[in-house]
Amino acid sequence: MSMNELSLEIRKIAKSKGWDVVIYDDWANDDNKIPCKLALIHSEVSEALEAFRKGDRDGFREELADIIIRTLDLAGGIWNMDIDEVVRNKIEKNKDREYRHGGKRV
Repeated sequence: MSMNELSLEIRKIAKSKGWDVVIYDDWANDDNKIPCKLALIHSEVSEALEAFRKGDRDGFREELADIIIRTLDLAGGIWNMDIDEVVRNKIEKNKDREYRHGGKRV
């Protein structure tokens, strides 16, 4: 299954379970939709960090899956982007970057 297909499946499940808290067809207040979804992704990243700190490998794996699920929900649900293509293009771009580009330490 491609990431695009996963994105559609994630949207379907989220809606059926009552987690479609942002109404995508109503763009009257679109300023809140992206920050809301990004905050949800951030919360999953924080939960992954806490699982790591506790040494909870299973919890950590599950939170990583939640990060991917929420990201695909944003990509497919809000932007309707071809996430497969976007990721492939980014991987290709990264291949051409300099070693530790940008002078960052981590």
